[in-house]
Amino acid sequence: MRAELDAVVRQRSQLTREVEQLVARGRQEGDAGAVSHGYDAILSQQYEQATQNLTSTAETVAGLEQVLTAHMQSHNTVRAEIARMERLLASVDLFDSLPVRLCPACEQKIDIHRDHPEGTCYVCTQPVTEDQRRRRGELEKRSLAAEADDLQEVIARTSRDLDQAKADHRHAQSTHQDIARQLNVDRAARLAPFMARLEEMAAQTAALEQKLMALPAIEQMLTRKTAATQTSQAAQDRLNRLKQQLDETPTTGRTPIDRCALFADRMNEFLNRHRDDVWVAGNVAISADDLTFYVGTRPWSQVLGAEARVLFFLAYSRALLFLARDLGDDCPYPGLLMLDNPFQQGIASDVVHEVLRDIDDAAQATGAQVISTQAVPVPRLSPGIEQIIMPNTYIGEPGS
Repeated sequence: MRAELDAVVRQRSQLTREVEQLVARGRQEGDAGAVSHGYDAILSQQYEQATQNLTSTAETVAGLEQVLTAHMQSHNTVRAEIARMERLLASVDLFDSLPVRLCPACEQKIDIHRDHPEGTCYVCTQPVTEDQRRRRGELEKRSLAAEADDLQEVIARTSRDLDQAKADHRHAQSTHQDIARQLNVDRAARLAPFMARLEEMAAQTAALEQKLMALPAIEQMLTRKTAATQTSQAAQDRLNRLKQQLDETPTTGRTPIDRCALFADRMNEFLNRHRDDVWVAGNVAISADDLTFYVGTRPWSQVLGAEARVLFFLAYSRALLFLARDLGDDCPYPGLLMLDNPFQQGIASDVVHEVLRDIDDAAQATGAQVISTQAVPVPRLSPGIEQIIMPNTYIGEPGS
């Protein structure tokens, strides 16, 4: 693949040199005023001039747009000043006839009818001159209006110049595109005999380079595959040896299916005593594959309600105490069972007493110890049950 890639690169370089020589010869002939093989050097000059013209018109359009924006902002400012002057003149008329009723210094009431010299203020008796505010306001308003008219004329003239500049820019852009299209046609006609071959060589080069880049990854994959095969073979050999040792070793104890069956029987033995009061479900069965507990034909969590779940957990706890007796010494078993107030969900007191008696019998038979907290008063059922009454009880709020 590397040799093939080198050969393709050499052919492409040779073809590229031939194209460059052909273009250079055409340029020399074009400089001499001749046209050779469809090559026209004047197009390049026209394209350069069209590019410069296009850039110049674009800059002109951008400059005129900025100038027009500035003039419009100035015109808006002048119009705002005119509006402000109009509000000022209106305020002069509004407050001109407002009489003074209270002295601003001593806050005494002022009588506008008291005697005061003509042409003086009836508050301070100082001479009063004619109010010049309206005249000055009118003069400023006329000045601003003239400035607004001038700006409006400038905006109109700038808008006309901008429209003409945009038209020139569109014309320059169209001319630039036409010359570029002619150049592309000229180059395509000149390079047409070489393009197909160049494209074919480029495709070959890309395919070979892609294959070469993939080789290290393939080599790494093969190495990982070899290592994985060796690891898998070693694991298979070890599994075969373990199976052979298992076949040669004599089996002791019960099978998983028998163990699950005995455990389920212990639970059903406990639950059968309460079929007339709380337990209304079917028998318990245990799957030896994944240790899933079934009640009837469905998992226990989908079948049992609140009261039945309490009895189910108690049956499970009681069956754990019989592991050593039912399954032998090869199965670990608990020596202590702790229950935290298991009798809830409104189970009747007589059922609670019967369950406690049953768990006490199981503890006596298996030699285990059972500790349970109780919220229900428990009478002394047997000498083996010791009841410790807590000195403090915690009672919730009414209705809780």
